[in-house]
Amino acid sequence: MRTSDFIARTITQRRALVWCGVAVLTVACITIIVTSLQLDSEIFNVLPDKFSSVQGLKIYDRDFEQTRELTFALQCDANDVDKLEEFAPVFAEGLRQQPWCVRVLSGSPMSTPDGIRDLQSIAIPLLLNLEPNAFRETISVLQPEKIRDRLHRLREQIEAGSPRPEFELSFDPLGLIAPALKPFAQSTIIEQEQPLTSADRTMRVFLVVTNQQSISTFECQRLMREVNKFRAIAAEGWNGGPLQVLVTGRSAFASEISLSMRYDVVATLLGSVLLVGTIFFVGFRRWLPLLGIALCLLLSCLVALTLGQLLFGRLSPKWLHGFLGAGRANCHRHFRRRTLYVFDFVFVCSRATGNSS
Repeated sequence: MRTSDFIARTITQRRALVWCGVAVLTVACITIIVTSLQLDSEIFNVLPDKFSSVQGLKIYDRDFEQTRELTFALQCDANDVDKLEEFAPVFAEGLRQQPWCVRVLSGSPMSTPDGIRDLQSIAIPLLLNLEPNAFRETISVLQPEKIRDRLHRLREQIEAGSPRPEFELSFDPLGLIAPALKPFAQSTIIEQEQPLTSADRTMRVFLVVTNQQSISTFECQRLMREVNKFRAIAAEGWNGGPLQVLVTGRSAFASEISLSMRYDVVATLLGSVLLVGTIFFVGFRRWLPLLGIALCLLLSCLVALTLGQLLFGRLSPKWLHGFLGAGRANCHRHFRRRTLYVFDFVFVCSRATGNSS
């Protein structure tokens, strides 16, 4: 018996068994996907791992890039710059009160105790980034005689009534932090009277570190839902003209792209079903064969997604978008070129049941 005859006879004569098998397979696939589906939003995982450049980018992205950071911005009209300056502390305090916010930077790091501690903690690693001559000159200040001379000089300045030496002793007792941070001092953002402010003072920037546990797609969407709730009420207390509350960052990008892909997949899927169904009905005046084909395709996609999740552990949203798009294109091409296969299937099934027509 040919394979096609065996399949047709099984479908037509043992329908209860076939539907039970389809139901069990569907439930098993849905259970596996719901309980273990992980969408990988890391773009570098789409690239081949064999290249050293890709491996270096992954290391940089994993160990050095701040993936839990969001950047907020307030933008107003030119006539409301003074009101924006007054509203900025209120907005920053509102950010600090959010449960997903760990820390807010709204000005110079030197203005907060946490910022000073951070600068002290990163100063020593930054020493290794200095030029060789600057590094040797900086290390030379650790010589005992230079330490004594520096402490003696600072003591004389304190006795003279200057407040600067006390701050220098508390912030940089050995004299290593200032040279390590010297490259940053050349940036205009530190020299500005109002850091994180645009030149025309119509925009204020706030750097926020969140408590996001991972950069998965679902976690990014969850975080951005909470962020958007805050954005809806963030302008409370503002009494000026139009105020824009903007936000960007890794989580915002991943959430927006994933939601856009989900919309594209749903829209193209429904559009394809409607288009193919209309053409099929106009050509053959029958719905049942098309329904069977659609169920087979959906079951095939479900099984393929389940196998991909089991084999690779996580799936990329971009891969899912491409997978469904390729499947849709193949379906259209197959429908255009192989329409007679529908009649072949119906004919084989009628032969198996003994009711040829």
